[in-house]
Amino acid sequence: MTIYLTGFMGCGKSSTGRRVARALGYTFADTDCLVEETAGKSIARIFAEEGETVFRQLETEALAAIPQEGNTVVATGGGLPCSERNLSLMRQRGRIVYLASSQERLVHILLACRRDRRPRIAGLDEAGIREYVRTALAQRESYYAQADRTVICDGMDTRHIADEIIAYVRSLEELR
Repeated sequence: MTIYLTGFMGCGKSSTGRRVARALGYTFADTDCLVEETAGKSIARIFAEEGETVFRQLETEALAAIPQEGNTVVATGGGLPCSERNLSLMRQRGRIVYLASSQERLVHILLACRRDRRPRIAGLDEAGIREYVRTALAQRESYYAQADRTVICDGMDTRHIADEIIAYVRSLEELR
């Protein structure tokens, strides 16, 4: 079984995904890491040198290349599910879990992170980050909402978010 974690940048897909995979004995994959390995450069450099279109193409290729044998938890990039092709592939191959976070929580997290590693917010001040989160979240919400399961992350730490996903996956395993 493959579990795809979707959600806005900073919502905790990678850290939660690692925890879920470890607890379930699943393999963990991160599409952002796979893109960087394939391209031989950081996402920030891909954006700067080749642009978002090339990055999105590499992201789709990374998603398609994830092996389907065994059990895997996949942390996706924040914009990855905003493509019908990617959504369709994830639906065919597994279950999608959306890690939903409020705009305020996301802004708080993104203000505290290394923005130079996140090309969409590099160089933005607090007002710019707030505006980016507001508009991008509104654009992406219809894609995120197509998940099989939504976990509301506000007020929860990574452990509790992971516990909710683990319980969901175990319920799916019982149905198989």
